[in-house]
Amino acid sequence: MSNTNIIQPKSSTVLHIRSKDATQVLDGFNTDFNLNLKNPIIVANDEELHISLMSCEIPYSFYNISSDLNNNTLYYAETLLTFTNQDYSIDDVIDFFNNDTGFSALFTTTYDRQKNKIKFTNISDSTQILQFANSTINKVIGYDDTGRQDDVTVASGSYSESPFVCNLATVHSLLIKANIGQANVLSTISGNSSILQKVSVDVNTNGIIYLNQQDYRQISISQAPIIDHIEFKITDQNNNLLQLNNVNFELSVIFQIFPKYNSRNTQRDIIAPQNSINVPTQITSITRPEDIVDNVDSTHPITGKTEIEHRADRLILDEIIDQID
Repeated sequence: MSNTNIIQPKSSTVLHIRSKDATQVLDGFNTDFNLNLKNPIIVANDEELHISLMSCEIPYSFYNISSDLNNNTLYYAETLLTFTNQDYSIDDVIDFFNNDTGFSALFTTTYDRQKNKIKFTNISDSTQILQFANSTINKVIGYDDTGRQDDVTVASGSYSESPFVCNLATVHSLLIKANIGQANVLSTISGNSSILQKVSVDVNTNGIIYLNQQDYRQISISQAPIIDHIEFKITDQNNNLLQLNNVNFELSVIFQIFPKYNSRNTQRDIIAPQNSINVPTQITSITRPEDIVDNVDSTHPITGKTEIEHRADRLILDEIIDQID
């Protein structure tokens, strides 16, 4: 059995949060909020605070195309086409292009379901330009990101097909952020990060997003002396604040206080110590019985007998002893 010492928390505090009880920071967004703890968490100088998300129940009530996600505009021929904030299927996207009178006067939009690509055919009498360099819907309809995708010039009677597949699953994960984590979490966007937990989006719209068994439980470490005010934000993977359209949600956070690691006075065994065994420093020579050499002069007090006579006497004596036993 392993004797590894497992460091146990000195104390644990669980905080259950209802968004309806919190104070919104940005009007209309309940995913940007703060709260004040009536009973603050105190951390001593020789302690550190470990913070992790225990559970969450967040409704999938945000739209996959919206101004909040910054993915709903297309510039063409010096004209701005803005998609209404709502949920879209690929058929809804095609219909929106074809139902807009200004855009449909220049382009016919079709969708190749097997390729999952969109095609814009120029039906006007002149060359037209799709200005993707300034548009935000690019990734949704299969073009490259803003700033990476050049404008596309389409001659009369010609077409432009999206080089990549359409992507209507625009929110891949939820990032729950708080101002209480310090230094041990990184991200490719900002380096040191305030992300408390990354939550997978594994349901469709109108479902509930849970912190499930496949989501790794992240631990954020804080050495702040007191936790009494916490600021939270919930964003998508692109750092866009989620718009839940006034639908409430719940979070549960656990705070665990551990002794602060110090190599001089804190031992954290990672290998089980072995039992102490007294091991001789020198091997003692052991003589086997058959190695003993009988010598008449050294093993028997009677002198004047040959070695053969001496051995015979010993055999007789041994036999008598066996009989007595």
